[in-house]
Amino acid sequence: MGFGAGDIKDKFRTYDGDADKRLRKKLEKSGKFDESFKTPVRIEKINVEVMGRWVSERLAELLGFEDDVLSELVMNMLAQTRDAKTGQDKRVDPQQLQVQLTGFLNKQAQPFVAELWKLLLDAQDSPHGIPRAFVERKKKELVARREGGERDRGGFSKRDDGRGDDKRGDRRARSRSR
Repeated sequence: MGFGAGDIKDKFRTYDGDADKRLRKKLEKSGKFDESFKTPVRIEKINVEVMGRWVSERLAELLGFEDDVLSELVMNMLAQTRDAKTGQDKRVDPQQLQVQLTGFLNKQAQPFVAELWKLLLDAQDSPHGIPRAFVERKKKELVARREGGERDRGGFSKRDDGRGDDKRGDRRARSRSR
């Protein structure tokens, strides 16, 4: 029993690049691409590690579980800044990213990619490649932690908590007493 060409084609679905193109045209017509997509992002100016953590956390929120494979897919798509065939630099395409993620996130792909793209635009303009919103949130956390910590310690700083447990000083005192 052999398989004919038609039998194999019927049994196995192959990747159809035209399906992505059709979906992209459909999304363009319906205005489902964010306006911020028109502004290019220079990924080399962005702290990719920080953005990778955000991508993982945000995808976990949207999906209800952690999906390392999807997080890596997004980060790999952002990191592909060279064309494999020609070796030339290429732009990260947010529309293509949205099309690729639609299969995983469905209707959540558009708001996710729009939010990601706005953060990337902000990050490329900041000095350390981190979105300003992340920096401000971290500052607030540190201030809240510092204020909470001072109340717990009764006003003593972390270095001088009133217990006098400086290990070097204790060792010196012990060695002198011997």
